[in-house]
Amino acid sequence: MKPWSRVVIVLSCLLAGAQSALAEPPDWAQRPVRLIVPSAAGGSGDTLARPLAEALGQQIGQTVVVENKGGVGGVLGASLVASSSPSEHQLLFGAVHHTIAPAVLKNFPYDTRKDLKAVTLIAAMPNVLVVNADSPYKSVDDLLAAARQEKGVNYGTSGVGTMLHLMAGKLHKLSGTNMTPVHYKGSNPSVMALISGDQIDFMFETMPSAVAQIRNGRLRALAVSSPERAKALPDVPTLKELGLDELSAQTWYGIFMQGDTPDETVNSVADAIHKALQTDKIKTIWDSNGALVQSNSPAEFTAYVDQELNRWSGTVQALGLSNF
Repeated sequence: MKPWSRVVIVLSCLLAGAQSALAEPPDWAQRPVRLIVPSAAGGSGDTLARPLAEALGQQIGQTVVVENKGGVGGVLGASLVASSSPSEHQLLFGAVHHTIAPAVLKNFPYDTRKDLKAVTLIAAMPNVLVVNADSPYKSVDDLLAAARQEKGVNYGTSGVGTMLHLMAGKLHKLSGTNMTPVHYKGSNPSVMALISGDQIDFMFETMPSAVAQIRNGRLRALAVSSPERAKALPDVPTLKELGLDELSAQTWYGIFMQGDTPDETVNSVADAIHKALQTDKIKTIWDSNGALVQSNSPAEFTAYVDQELNRWSGTVQALGLSNF
């Protein structure tokens, strides 16, 4: 046998082995995997969930199907996963609001700590304090000065008890100024109200939506809620820089599974997701949405979720918003 023939055979064997490894999904992905997104199609969750599903599918050699199950502020979709069988291996595209809702809603349908198992954090992005582009308020100091007047200011929210409501409510409480909340059914209606300029004076908004409206000249950013300045808005100060460190908070997303899922399976899922997050396509999509790629171990994410549950429960109680 000629030397080059041996090389061809060796390479063919290696290629066949690699293909075989890619073609054999892990035990938890022997059938298509369901990724439950607890919000309507086309929302901010979809922006990250769908490319993640594609990248994860490539990693495990199996189809990852995105299913939108919106309702009750994300609680409906989360409830479906919490009440599912561990053998179904459903994934929940969870977010910070899943650590807020238990403190806001009475008769909550599941126990976040017991009925959901934290797999890994996947992304974090700051929220942005925005005003209308034609607003007289050029800084947070300008806004607070107006809020100290008898007329005060109005702020918009994406709904009672949402993170964006809690952040504005906390600013109201910390500043001791005259602010009135105006609640809308979702983030988009509140943004449109701010753009119209005749109903509300400011609001907190998630980075992707805020950046889009800032770039098209409809909104002006006064501050971001991340610990450091946002790459997408480098000239905008952080709330921490402005002496409002207590308002520093980010919108985060993470993956959860049913609470009785074996640790071995959870660790395998986390490992596959971590590999998917390191692909160039995911990094580009996250960056374009003002998000940072985040990942941690199931144990670290569990501790983080517990910390967030305690944090937002305290905020909800301080603002008197529990049991809606």
